[in-house]
Amino acid sequence: MAGPDIFLSYNREDAARAKHFADGFASEELEVWWDVALRSGEAYDEVTEDALHNARAVVVLWSPRSVVSRWVRSEATIADRNKTLLPVMIEPCRRPIMFELTQTAELSHWEGDTRDRAWQEFIEDVRNFVGREAAAPAQTAAPVKAARAARQGIVVLPFTNMSGDPEQEYFADGITEDIITDLSKISALSVISRNSAFTFKGKHVDIVEVATRLNVDHVLEGSVRKAGNRVRVTAQLIDGMNNDHVWAERFDRDLDDIFALQDELSKAIVDALKVKLVPAEKKAIASRGTDNLEAYDLYLRGRGLFNSIIPQNNEKSAAVFRKAVELDPDFGLAWAALSDALSQMTIYVIGDRTELEREMEEAYQKAVALAPDSQRINVARGMRAQRNRDWEALEACDEAWDSKADDGWGFFSLARLVLGDASQAAERQLELRRLDPLSIGISFVLQFILDCAGRLDEAEAEFERSKELDGARIMVNWRALERALVRGDYARAKDLYVNDWIDQTEYQPYREDLIAAFDAPKSARKILNTAVDDPSCQDGARLTAIAAWASHYGDNDLVLSALQRAFVGKGGFLLGELWHPIFAEARRDPRFKAIVRELGLDAHWRKTGNWGDFARPLGDGDFEIIA
Repeated sequence: MAGPDIFLSYNREDAARAKHFADGFASEELEVWWDVALRSGEAYDEVTEDALHNARAVVVLWSPRSVVSRWVRSEATIADRNKTLLPVMIEPCRRPIMFELTQTAELSHWEGDTRDRAWQEFIEDVRNFVGREAAAPAQTAAPVKAARAARQGIVVLPFTNMSGDPEQEYFADGITEDIITDLSKISALSVISRNSAFTFKGKHVDIVEVATRLNVDHVLEGSVRKAGNRVRVTAQLIDGMNNDHVWAERFDRDLDDIFALQDELSKAIVDALKVKLVPAEKKAIASRGTDNLEAYDLYLRGRGLFNSIIPQNNEKSAAVFRKAVELDPDFGLAWAALSDALSQMTIYVIGDRTELEREMEEAYQKAVALAPDSQRINVARGMRAQRNRDWEALEACDEAWDSKADDGWGFFSLARLVLGDASQAAERQLELRRLDPLSIGISFVLQFILDCAGRLDEAEAEFERSKELDGARIMVNWRALERALVRGDYARAKDLYVNDWIDQTEYQPYREDLIAAFDAPKSARKILNTAVDDPSCQDGARLTAIAAWASHYGDNDLVLSALQRAFVGKGGFLLGELWHPIFAEARRDPRFKAIVRELGLDAHWRKTGNWGDFARPLGDGDFEIIA
């Protein structure tokens, strides 16, 4: 039985919003079924069920009302099973857990304007999805972005260390990361990023459940056994729909042949997926950056430390990367990794950073000379440009950014925010979340960017989702605290500070005093005015936190002096903080414009003509800040 293009699922209380969608689909000449189409006397259950099962796409409108509706949840479940689900967020809410990681269009703001960019992007996805399903109804790829429709999705689970030696854990992790990196270079594949894949490390998993949760077609799992000069790698590729084995192989090699083994393994996976490589992709997979096995081993060790996201391990990873480049001075990726580690160290350094910055610049220059096209080096290049306030260079790095090769937290999303383009930054970070849905770091950055874009409800919904993710939550809780202050929910902010921001005297040494004076603005302002000159608070991150508290307590002079010192005087790195809504009042002050001028942002905006979301030109030589 032929069905409609679209079945519209919604809660009755959202009927007015649903009509916008029905009208919008109709204007695109898409056949839409929703319950107003029922003719008098028709059996509701029978007609609805027929339309639901035969529709090419089921558009579910999520809202606080629909998520508790048994009808809507049931319709979404059937659509998910039939591979016809296209969910849309029409009001911030926490979706049913089984749909929490399903790619969901964000149209909370949409009121029926078909010229709206978000609507146009969504309708393009709908058209592609409906057209694809009509042409090939047996295809099982999940309904996501149009670009994804033509690609196979795969997740590489962390390979198990079978060596019997916990010290060899880094080696198994490194092999896994390199496979992820190799597969990410292939345009025909959509590969889940390392951060999400590694949330399953050490866990017994249900393959179909993992594939459903991450919205992928295939799951690769395996093990690594390293003993003396021998290494054994086993791997199996599994169909995520039915748990069938697609391919399995065991590789036994001398350790000296590890690079050839990895090439062979990656190519075998590609063959099993029936993917064709272009010549450039074949070359990219074969490139390991070094032929020195010991240097490569140290590189893997250093990456294991760096990826732990523990600030104290940055210094340890830098020491290991130094040894790697001593063994192979031409190992460009190791130089880039050293530059990254040193860059992270500078964020928290108090006092003279001259020697650290000198070494960081040397590592960066070596990396650029040896591996100029690497995305890791592009990130290092972008970080350097941001530190040097070289906005033209940052734009150039941004243009070279590749979301598939971004295994960090979203530096280039934050770069767009620094340049004042919060809207684009949010869309970019949402795309990274699709590729890396279980990363607490990706979620943390997304919450921050959504706050800066004024999308506080969405940020709060993401905060709630992040509670189910693994990883440290201290900075996530700090963003939730700031959001509570912006929204005037001071009781929640205090609760978060007292109960969920514990043992942070290193980052905010005045915390206990501020808690005691939380409800006494005059005393709190005195504490903060003392803290701003505390030698232990003289870095960009700590000064910005003081500015945030000062804004809450209405001390605009302290806000502006702390921000000026953080980003002009101390060269603070996290410049996106300037656009956080907690500083909206400070942005109305002429002194804030002076900070922007000293950073050179206004000159860049005028040169490019892209004034972003927070500023606009006034004549030929002036501008205004849009608070």
